[in-house]
Amino acid sequence: MPSRVKVTDTNDYINKTAIAAQPILSTLAQLITSELPDFTAKIKWNLPFYEHNKQYVSIAAYQAHVSLSISADLDDATLTAAKTAGYATGQKRLNIGLDQPVPVALVRQVLQLIA
Repeated sequence: MPSRVKVTDTNDYINKTAIAAQPILSTLAQLITSELPDFTAKIKWNLPFYEHNKQYVSIAAYQAHVSLSISADLDDATLTAAKTAGYATGQKRLNIGLDQPVPVALVRQVLQLIA
């Protein structure tokens, strides 16, 4: 997604990303809103964020993957599960390749870290 294109909400962001990223982003947005119903959707730094009581989760599309980032560190069990399933991670994020399915159970596990 071009870094300077302004977006107004999560759906606008998703619609302006690469077609390959759109289904992944849509699924992540649906999982976030169902798993974290008290979180409020916002746009920050031109990205979709969901916040509640100083906790947050964000989604972002990149050239080869989509990233799900949270405000807490991923625990060892989540890191191990992600790596075993073939998903890249960072200290606070799960990356889903554009050619990978959304790991629904793993995403739920990540979201529970900030629920």
